[in-house]
This record gives sequence, structure tokens and C-alpha cells, in this order.
Amino acid sequence: MPSNVRKTIVDLDAFAAAVNVAVKRVGAGATFHFDPGEKSVASANATDLATALTLVNELRDVYEGTGAETWPGHRRDALVHTAADTTNATAAPKAADLATAITLANELKADFNAHRSQAGVHPNNDGTNAVAAADATDLASLLTLLNEIKADLNAHLASAPSGTALLRVVSF
Repeated sequence: MPSNVRKTIVDLDAFAAAVNVAVKRVGAGATFHFDPGEKSVASANATDLATALTLVNELRDVYEGTGAETWPGHRRDALVHTAADTTNATAAPKAADLATAITLANELKADFNAHRSQAGVHPNNDGTNAVAAADATDLASLLTLLNEIKADLNAHLASAPSGTALLRVVSF
């Protein structure tokens, strides 16, 4: 879990950098990340269009970040990864209706599946949490796809050595 620390402490940035380097040198063992993801998908499973819109937009926020916070989104989080994933970006905007939800869900599936094995991103590639559901074409297939993306993404985010917590410095 990140910690908020006042920036008045002398050499805090250097200390945080040294701790983060040490964690990466220790390694991730057999896990996919050096540290658990800061966020996970908390929305309820999708059961209708309203819950599907909530879930698909939260999936996008967790994977890509919201742009309104210091956390960059999972794909670009260089503290949990060997390096940020600069390849598998989700370009589709947030969804507002069934058609845009289908477009976003299908893109998230493709981007997340590619992220799991992107060269140079994970200490160990994730061969476990592949989204296997078919691409969405209607509401029923969208609900199935979104619920599987949620389960697979949350399992992926949680894969880290137990007891790790990187030191993050939050400017304020």
C-alpha cells in the first residue's frame, strides 16, 4: 500500500528510489508483479446494461488510470512492473451506451491479453489469467465478457510476493 509522506524529509526521494530498487533486485519469485496493484475492480458483476456500463468504465479506469490522480493505471505502473507497458493502450473512450460498451470491452480484452505477455513488462509473464470469453456482440455476450475480464484482471493485479509494499512518495 502506498504511503503519503511529507516532502520535508531530507533525501526522501533518494530513499524511496533505493527501496524500490531493492525490491526489484529481490525479485518477484514466481509472481507477475513486484508489488500488488494499488487498485482492483470493485464494481459488482454486470447483470444488465446499467451495471455493464459501470463495470466497463471501472475496468478501463483500473487498467488505464483516470488521469486525475498520481497513480498511472495498471498498465503504466512502473513500480509493480519491470517497466511500464507502453504498447497495449486502450484508446476507446468511456462507454455511454451498449454500442460503446461493446467496443470498449472488446478492446480491453485484446489489450489486457496482450499486456499479460508483453516483452519486458512483467518479471514473469501471466500465462494464467487469459480472457477467453468471445468478443461481445450483444448485451448477453457483453455481460459474460465483462465479468470474465473483471475476474482475470483482479487475479492478475493481485499476483505479487506476499508481504511486499513499495515505498511511494506522494507530492502535495
